[in-house]
Amino acid sequence: MRLLDTTLLVDFMRRKPEARRVVRAMEEAGERKATTEVNAFELAEGAFPEGRLDRAKFAHVQQMLGRLDVLVLDRAGALRAAEIAARLRSDGRSVGVLDILVAGIALASGFDTIVTRDDDFRTIPGLRVESY
Repeated sequence: MRLLDTTLLVDFMRRKPEARRVVRAMEEAGERKATTEVNAFELAEGAFPEGRLDRAKFAHVQQMLGRLDVLVLDRAGALRAAEIAARLRSDGRSVGVLDILVAGIALASGFDTIVTRDDDFRTIPGLRVESY
């Protein structure tokens, strides 16, 4: 199963054709469209430019998230993320903590592929990256 990363969701909201094609294909195939609460945080953060709420952006984010299954960070996801972080650290690699949390949630929830433009996910063992 494929999980939608923040990059794809932002591009979708900006009406970028390549992101829209991915979502349309998922809808036509009856595929579950999902992201994580971490991605929801990243999207919501963008609705506060210069520290102030932009109500239109916030409404747009809420509308987008309402169309998706949003996976929570539960104990299984947290433990999987901790394992990923430790493994990367022992290999001398680093990935941002938010990406590690997204990967942990995804893998613990049965999602083995992330749709993104972010190359950092490529270093996470067990997670396939689908670029668009």
